[in-house]
Amino acid sequence: MATATIEFTLPRDSYNSIIEMAGYGVGYWASYMESTKKGCHFTEERSGNSFFITPGALERAVLELHAEAPLNDYYMSAIRDLVSTGLTDSVGSDIADAIVQQACFGKVIYG
Repeated sequence: MATATIEFTLPRDSYNSIIEMAGYGVGYWASYMESTKKGCHFTEERSGNSFFITPGALERAVLELHAEAPLNDYYMSAIRDLVSTGLTDSVGSDIADAIVQQACFGKVIYG
């Protein structure tokens, strides 16, 4: 079996863009979101659980989604573009929402 290694660094501008876009996409499951210089706080409405997502955690979430490919082609195309370019041109609020869910929950659990 062959294995491959992917090197990926999420630029800070791309992290900021994903967090900004997530603000438009997470409202149906997150009751609270606050961005700081060190990361972003999210609170899941249903459970009340809080999460603090750092740039490193978001970077890992992108790589997990890229490696596992659990989402449909529309989402995965944007994830592949993000990993190959480091740019968020293909990342809208729905893709940002999925990335944040992966960072918070270890998987995308909401629609």
